Amino acid sequence: MAKIHPLSVVDPKAELAEDVEIGPFCTVGPQVKIGSGTRLISHNVIDGDTVLGERNTLYPFASLGLPCQHKRNKATDLKLRIGDDNVFREHFTAHTGSDVDQKITTIGSRNWFLVASHVAHDCVVGDDIVMSNNASLAGHVTVGNRAIISGMSGVVQFAHIGEGAMVGAMVGVTKDVIPFGMVMRDGLAGLNLVGLQRAGVDKKLIMELQSAYKELFFGDGVLADRISELAGKYADHPLISKVITFCQNPSRNGLMQPEKRK
Repeated sequence: MAKIHPLSVVDPKAELAEDVEIGPFCTVGPQVKIGSGTRLISHNVIDGDTVLGERNTLYPFASLGLPCQHKRNKATDLKLRIGDDNVFREHFTAHTGSDVDQKITTIGSRNWFLVASHVAHDCVVGDDIVMSNNASLAGHVTVGNRAIISGMSGVVQFAHIGEGAMVGAMVGVTKDVIPFGMVMRDGLAGLNLVGLQRAGVDKKLIMELQSAYKELFFGDGVLADRISELAGKYADHPLISKVITFCQNPSRNGLMQPEKRK
């Protein structure tokens, strides 16, 4: 039977796994489902049609599944879906989807969401991501696996952050960041080489990716032609092919370009 502190309020319709732990001053709504091994430390709110997987940990004042911050949203059948082994630190917030999109916000597994970070309505967040203190995703953002979004950075609506990308501190991301790209100020500052090395990627593959990056952004002709050329040239490359596929399917915001050289 779930261990529920007497100072918490859990709706009897909520579905809790047998070993869920809920500390004091928590509120859990009637549509909520919480998987095995999940722990609410204290002062947490989980509401709406929210499903948490297994072994998630919520630190004080983390809030999940409240209505999205969208003035035009009118629907009530909105969802938040969360995977396994996530850490939600103090004051983290994630809202349900909206009826101006797919009505669902999705968060994967093994992510670290640090203090006061935020995932807005209709976002699709992958696995093994780190969002540092006060990092924020606006609505409809997609974040690929193993991306890092540093402290006090924000991502605008509909932007895509590619797999393994890194956004530096205090950056406003207005366009799509390619997989394995690194953003430090107002544009791409190269590749996230440290992230690639930590992921155990072979040095030869990294060097080939660096060469393709230069061809993509600093080669002759227009960008669209360079993307097409590289698509054929690197169709079987495990890293470059991901970058090219990403470039072929940008969001409405378009691709972020390298920082202007002085």
